Amino acid sequence: MKRISLLGVILLVLFWGIREYSPIFVSIKGVVPQENICIRMPLKDRKRLEYFFRNACFLNGWAYTLLGSKPMSTHQYVNPLAQFRRLSAYTFTHLSEFPRNFREICYLLNPEQFRIKSGWETLNKYMHLFPESRFAIFTHRRAQDIVCLTLIDKVKLANIVKLYTEDFREIFHELNVDPEELYHNETLGQFLDKLHEDRLIGIVLGFGKNNAALYQEYRKKNLPDWPMVSMWAEEDAQHLQNIHEKNLSFESWDITDLFYPYFACKPESEESKFLKTTYRKEREEIIKYYEGKDIVEATLSLFNQKTTP
Repeated sequence: MKRISLLGVILLVLFWGIREYSPIFVSIKGVVPQENICIRMPLKDRKRLEYFFRNACFLNGWAYTLLGSKPMSTHQYVNPLAQFRRLSAYTFTHLSEFPRNFREICYLLNPEQFRIKSGWETLNKYMHLFPESRFAIFTHRRAQDIVCLTLIDKVKLANIVKLYTEDFREIFHELNVDPEELYHNETLGQFLDKLHEDRLIGIVLGFGKNNAALYQEYRKKNLPDWPMVSMWAEEDAQHLQNIHEKNLSFESWDITDLFYPYFACKPESEESKFLKTTYRKEREEIIKYYEGKDIVEATLSLFNQKTTP
């Protein structure tokens, strides 16, 4: 009986491995039919990309860079080992609350950080398919346990840098390059390494020049009460509640969970009103683009757009 049980487990593992590595076709559209690509990838890669794109595009603003006016978007993950340490600490300190906190423990057991990491690594694996893409991705370690992931639309970034030439002049003087050279990934990486000021980061993240400058000013002063609030203060609570409920029930995020880019602002300013109107319209367009489409194929098709200075 034990041998039969062991054989059953071995066969089950073999079947799972064969299924995960079985190749499937993924169709990637280009701007014109001649640029269409059809590739084969293991099922496990497709599943990793699907989770990552749902997380990054719908919950963390990447869709507004891929399809909207946002020049740059960021995401991050915590080193999986650090996540495990946090889970262990939480379980130990809240042991007396079990089983009332069972759902919270289940949520922490959800390997989200590892799945973001594996999805990001999988995306990097396939970026060679798009050597002339208008989009570039970069990885930097922001802290000991936090890895920052950056998506950039090179066309939009070059345009906004030209618009605010004086603000970025010091960086370009230090690098001895022109804004047009940001279309090259090597120069773009050097530019990101020099981008330290909150004011400049806020501009390229699409938060508005004045909002970014105010944020930097108030952060330096370290004031307890800021005259800046979330751009989406009214919508934020309901959105977070919806996401929390889906996480606890292990439901997948979908296009209905698409939220607006998060940032602090002075809501009564003309700049903030303009940005709010712009992002509302872009959300509608993004939803139209993704509706009824396979998220992996639809997103990789966006990466297949070439740089057109």
